[in-house]
Amino acid sequence: MTERRPQSATLRWLALPGVGIRSLVREGMAAAVGRPRYAEVPAYAPSLRTVAEAALDRSFSRGMNLLTDLPHPVVLRRARAETAEMAAFMADGGYHADPARYHRTPASPDGERRARARSWFAQPARYEVLSFASAYQPLADEPGGARWLRHPTNHTVHAQLFEHAGEPRPWVLCVHGFGMGTPLANFTVFSPQRLHIERGWNVVMPSLPLHGRRGVGRFSGREVLAPDYLRIVHLLAQGVWDVRRVVAWIRARGGKRIALYGISLGAYVSALVSALEDDLAGVIAGIPAVDFPALARDHEPRELRRYGTDARIDWDHVRSATRAVSPLALPPRVPRERRFIFAGTADRVSRPDQARALWRHWDRCAIHWFAGGHVAAQWNPTIAPFVDASLRTILA
Repeated sequence: MTERRPQSATLRWLALPGVGIRSLVREGMAAAVGRPRYAEVPAYAPSLRTVAEAALDRSFSRGMNLLTDLPHPVVLRRARAETAEMAAFMADGGYHADPARYHRTPASPDGERRARARSWFAQPARYEVLSFASAYQPLADEPGGARWLRHPTNHTVHAQLFEHAGEPRPWVLCVHGFGMGTPLANFTVFSPQRLHIERGWNVVMPSLPLHGRRGVGRFSGREVLAPDYLRIVHLLAQGVWDVRRVVAWIRARGGKRIALYGISLGAYVSALVSALEDDLAGVIAGIPAVDFPALARDHEPRELRRYGTDARIDWDHVRSATRAVSPLALPPRVPRERRFIFAGTADRVSRPDQARALWRHWDRCAIHWFAGGHVAAQWNPTIAPFVDASLRTILA
């Protein structure tokens, strides 16, 4: 049988402007209707800005796909077989019935290093870089575990740290989204200077696996885009482990009140951590992704759909393989009044039904719907006041 070769990168790049135009037309028509596209999600008013943000999201998604080489069908067949193997491992191990058993509780890191750092983007605050060994280990005989541990740069966690001297203060633990993890990206989105100086809180921003200094490739998080779902399981499992290590480190230093604040992929990890850790002060999930199979299917490169059936992704296996690392599979431990969500009604990266699913799972907690998309969310003027009020409630 002759395999169909992937489309050339040049042709795929030439098609990108068309994706943006088609998205603009499609989103404009949807906005003009003025009715909610999702039950219990407000309709967004048709405006040039909102429609443009929705189109930007779709073009961003397509652009990320273009920066990742299309895999050969042989590679996809291997991924399909490995995903089925992981699904069986999870079911046979009882992790579908009890996902919490899959996650072990980490200890506070030993031998952490702190180094002063400077960045124009951090001014006027000063920060340090906290580094420590992740010490994450996959379960015995877990599919893909040995390959995951061979990654050359993923074994050390790096975090930007803003800590006040003197008496213990509340902590805001910020968990970044896909493609972030660098100081520039984290400082732009989380505004740690405001949280640290104006509000007087300590702030720590750890890098997730495969992001920032922990990843390799053309941009932070590039390795996440490959259709390797064993890698995704380990990324999420280690991400949760690493964030919980930071929580343990804070508590070992006398920290009492810890707020989790996650964006996008970081909201996914934060929601999962809040279902595993006791005594967190509260959690904020911003523009959250919480249903990975639905998210991945929504952004699957359309070129992959041209392959034969035996090389296509089996989404039932993906859902089964990722259930133990789904925040929707575990009940939250943070009290309802200290759970907060904000999401965009025009989000086309993590669609509104993702935030709605978390909102329902979190017993319809406080949620702020803003008229906007995903990529440009940081510039929406309504988000900072909502986050500020939420953190004040959590850390009061």
